Amino acid sequence: MVKLFLGNRSIVQFLLPLLVIVYVVLNYFINYYAYTDNANFGFWGNNVKFGSLTSQILASLLILGNAVFINAVFNWNQFLERNSFMPSLLYIVLLSFYHSFYQLDGLLISHFFLILCIYQLYLLRQNGDGRKTVFNGAFFAGMAATFHPPLIGLIPFIFFMTWGIRPFIIRETILCTLGFLVPLFYAGFYLIYTGTSIDLKLLKTSTNYERQQFDFLVTSGIFIFSLFLSLVSIQAHIKKSSIRLKKMARILWWFVFVGLAIGVIDFLFFNQIQRFSLIMIPFSFFLTFSFSHKTLSTVAIGLFYVTLSYSFLKFFL
Repeated sequence: MVKLFLGNRSIVQFLLPLLVIVYVVLNYFINYYAYTDNANFGFWGNNVKFGSLTSQILASLLILGNAVFINAVFNWNQFLERNSFMPSLLYIVLLSFYHSFYQLDGLLISHFFLILCIYQLYLLRQNGDGRKTVFNGAFFAGMAATFHPPLIGLIPFIFFMTWGIRPFIIRETILCTLGFLVPLFYAGFYLIYTGTSIDLKLLKTSTNYERQQFDFLVTSGIFIFSLFLSLVSIQAHIKKSSIRLKKMARILWWFVFVGLAIGVIDFLFFNQIQRFSLIMIPFSFFLTFSFSHKTLSTVAIGLFYVTLSYSFLKFFL
């Protein structure tokens, strides 16, 4: 399976819907991640109701779209010498450990806008007019924050990401700020007009809490070890790559930092792990490097199959 996605055949992405269907069907019969009547969409409502089937279909379509888009961004920016379709596979497998995979909510929608933000930031060039691109990138980050309010804290890091590629230009910084605030302004107006409030707790009840906490501990160990392999692989790859690749990798590290910070706060205050799913976006980029390393690829493949196996076995344990 790994060899298929490491190859340069885009047709393998047609296997992704089958993988999503398997996860959804298993969860439907076993009810490991229970459907909740009310979904949290941040500024747009914390009591939004969808039918369980409608919510699952929309979530599955969005997950597939996010996976394909992540892969496109990876290949368009030539992170590796040749195309690879591992990022899309990794995103789906890693995200399958989170509740958002099985029900549409604001957190999953924020994934989509964060990927759009990364795409826009990667369009920036050292020389050239970056005003439109900076505004668009910040706007998509702001949209992500309207669906998942803790991402409001992303604004200073958007500045750092931009300045990592472009020099400091006051007009672009102002446009970046405006781009981030515009969607929040309209979302805030909607919030006041409808008389609703923001609920920072994603899930009203934590189903199968002990088992999912155990899943988190197991997968965290796997992810940390996989990320260590990726770091070694990235360093080896960057030494032979351009300065631009280093800057693009630095942007992803900022997203890892923000995702970790939000995830830790979610765990400490609400005893939930759902916000750690934000890290799965940069992880999908980083973990792909470990499969291209000459000496570490065998270990990386073994770890992937362990993760894939556990993603299915958890339903039966």
